[in-house]
Parts: sequence; C-alpha cells; structure tokens
Amino acid sequence: MLKATGLTHKGTVRAQNQDVFRLKVLGESLGYAMVCDGMGGEKAGDIASLATIEMIDRYLKKGLTPQLPLNSVRSLIMTAVSAANAVVYEQAQKDERFHGMGTTLVMAIVSGQTLHICHVGDSRIYLVQGGETLQLTKDHSMVQMLVDKGELSQSEADTHPKKHYITRAIGVAPRVEPDYAEYPFGQGQVLLLCSDGLSNYLPQEQVAEEVMKCVRQHSAAPLIDYALAAGGADNVTAVILTDE
Repeated sequence: MLKATGLTHKGTVRAQNQDVFRLKVLGESLGYAMVCDGMGGEKAGDIASLATIEMIDRYLKKGLTPQLPLNSVRSLIMTAVSAANAVVYEQAQKDERFHGMGTTLVMAIVSGQTLHICHVGDSRIYLVQGGETLQLTKDHSMVQMLVDKGELSQSEADTHPKKHYITRAIGVAPRVEPDYAEYPFGQGQVLLLCSDGLSNYLPQEQVAEEVMKCVRQHSAAPLIDYALAAGGADNVTAVILTDE
C-alpha cells in the first residue's frame, strides 16, 4: 500500500516560503508527489511554484486512473508540465513585476510496479532501499555542467559559489525540456522528493538514515529538523513516498 507524507518550512533566514508540495494516494499502487521551489523575487517565485503545482495537479487528478496504460503516463506528464510552463511564462510576460519568475519541479508517479519521474531544475529525487541511496535526478545547474565536463569535482561543486545557478526552470522560456525516466518500484523502496534547501545540507551518505526515521515516524519532520539544525538558510521541503 502506498503511503505519503510531506512537510515544508521557510527556514531560519527567509521571510517567505516559495516551496510548494503536493501528494496524493489514489489507490494501493497508484499515487503521485511533487515539489516546486520558486525563484524570481519576493512574490514571483511563490506565484510560479503554486501555479505550476496547481496546473499539474489538475491534469493528474483528471487523467491519472488505474485504467491508464503505462505508456500513456509519460504523455500525461509531459502535457501537464508543458501546460504549467505556458501558464507561468504567460503570467511573467503580462506583468513586469513577475518578469523572470520560474520554478524547479520534481514529480514522481507510482502506477502499479512502475515509477515515473520527471524533473526540471535542481530539486531532487532520491531512492532509498536496503540502507542504500540512489539519486535519480541530475541537477540542471551550472556546476553540474562543469562536473559533467570534468572541470569540477563533485566535492568542489558542493561548495561552489554559483551552485544555485540553474540552467532549466518552469516558466522562464516559451518551452521547457523536462527530464523523464522510469524505474521498477515495489515494496521496501522509499522515495524522497526535496528542494535544494534540504539537499544542500544533507550529504547523500546520510539520506537513507534520515529517510528511514521519517518512515518509522510517518512524518517528514526528521528531514526538516536536520536541515534547520544544519543552518536552514533556504526554504526546505521534503516529501516521502513509499510502498509498505
């Protein structure tokens, strides 16, 4: 049976929380979760993240059913993300206060024994199983590009001053190119979807331990507490999705 829980916090420094999450369990083996981290000014980032979540949520509520063929899930996701991008981009063009606004996105859909993931930006999805952690997403960021080119080591990237510069986001251009992937998913596996307000503080070798605390407590609070204790300078969001 799928179970989901999530929490968000504005952190110890920011006056506003521009992170938004959404999760829904629709059946024993059908459900979804999303996290958006807004960017582009005090109010604009909040508008971008909320508009994105709401638009995609609308598509999923209408189209994601147990009868939906697996090969149609990808099409549903891409259509929803494209629609969200169009809405945010149009708002940004119409109102100069919102010029340049955008948001990251990570989303996961479990349908039967298949996990469908999609992401734009540097929010992340981790898979935890048997004490091991696998990062399923690759950051769309400037430093990740440098790592891929061999110009930075991963440890250098972790502390790079331009680590927060992302190369893709929802709403900053007329079209967006999300990354999509599928994985097998079943009992004993746990997903963590999070904004960089958590991943910037939580080393990958620590992810499994903290995630399993959340599973045992049926709450994402241990992960939020971890980020806050480590400094919590950014908005922090964590969503757990597991098949128990």
